[in-house]
Amino acid sequence: MPAVDRNWNYYTYVSDDGTTYNIRADVEWASIAAHGLAASTPGAPRLIASKQQQPRKVRYADATTGRTKLGPIGTAAAYAAIASEDTATFAVRGLAGGVVFAVVKKTPERVPVTSLSGPGLGDHA
Repeated sequence: MPAVDRNWNYYTYVSDDGTTYNIRADVEWASIAAHGLAASTPGAPRLIASKQQQPRKVRYADATTGRTKLGPIGTAAAYAAIASEDTATFAVRGLAGGVVFAVVKKTPERVPVTSLSGPGLGDHA
C-alpha cells in the first residue's frame, strides 16, 4: 500500500433524521466499506461542519506511533456496527505497507436544536 498525499471527494452522508447530504472526505477513508460512505448524491446539499452541526465520526489510533485518523461515518447503521475493538489499515507516508489503526473514539452526530419558545411562540401569560 503506497503512502500518498490525501485526496478528497464528496460522498453521501445520511443524517440520523434521514436527510441526505454530500460530505467531503478523504478518498482512502471512504474506500473502507465499514465507514458507510457511498458515491455523492447529485443535487444533495453539502454538510458543512460547524459548532452546531457535526457529522458522526470515528477516530482510530496507532498505539505504536500515536498517529490518529478521524473521519465521518456515512450512515447510522454503519456507525452502530463499528465496535471498540475494530481496526482499519491506512497508508502512512514513508512506510511501504499499511499500518493497522484501532478504534479509540466514536462521536455521535450533532444537529442544531430548534427552539420553539421565545417572543411570539409558545405559551403566553
